[in-house]
Amino acid sequence: MDKQLIFSEIESLIFDMDTLIKSLANSREYIAEGDYARATSKLSELEIELQSLAGRVSYIKSSL
Repeated sequence: MDKQLIFSEIESLIFDMDTLIKSLANSREYIAEGDYARATSKLSELEIELQSLAGRVSYIKSSL
């Protein structure tokens, strides 16, 4: 994996993490409103996305 590809992947990871942070804020709002079913669903989606991000980080790390 060349440096430019690593840089591009890191930029993509940062963008995706920013999106996940916003989704986490939405989940907090659902909890505050007492909408636990919606919060649980959103948090499950976030867990899957975080696992995907972890896999991408591992791939970059293994390429260094």
